[in-house]
Amino acid sequence: MRIVKLTFYLSALLMISMQGIAQNRDNRENRERNNGRNERESINREEFTAKRNTYLTEKMSLTAEETAVFIPLDNELMRKKFEAGLDCRRLSHELNNKKEKTDEEYKKLLKCREEAKEKSERLDKEYFEKFKKVLSAEKLLKYQKADKEFMEEFFRNRR
Repeated sequence: MRIVKLTFYLSALLMISMQGIAQNRDNRENRERNNGRNERESINREEFTAKRNTYLTEKMSLTAEETAVFIPLDNELMRKKFEAGLDCRRLSHELNNKKEKTDEEYKKLLKCREEAKEKSERLDKEYFEKFKKVLSAEKLLKYQKADKEFMEEFFRNRR
C-alpha cells in the first residue's frame, strides 16, 4: 500500500512538472512576441512552484505522506509571502517609472518594505510551527538549506 501511495504522489509531482514544462514553452513564445517587456515579468509561478516542490521533495528526502502534508503548507506560505510584498512591488514599480520623485515617496516605499518584511517573518514563524508537526528537526534543517539553494540557483540561471 505504501508503494502505491508513493507511486501516486511521485506521479502527481511528475504531472505537475510536465505541465510546467508545457507552460514554459508557451511562456517562451510569449516572451519572443513581447520582446520589449522586462524578463522578470515572465516568471511563471506555476512552473516555479512545480520546480521548487520537486527540488524540495528530493533534497529533503520526503516520504509520500510528508510530501502530501508539507508541500501544500509550504505552497500556502509562499503564496502568503508573495501577497505580503505585492503592494511594495507595485509601489516600487510606480516610483521607478516616475521622473520626479520626492523624499516622501521614498520614505513610503521604505516603510512598506519594512512592514512587508515583518509580515513575512511572522508568517515564517507561524508556518515553522506547522512544519514542526509534520517534519523532523533534521528535515526542517534540510528544508531551510534546500530552499535557500533553490532560490539562489533559480535566480542565478535567470541572469
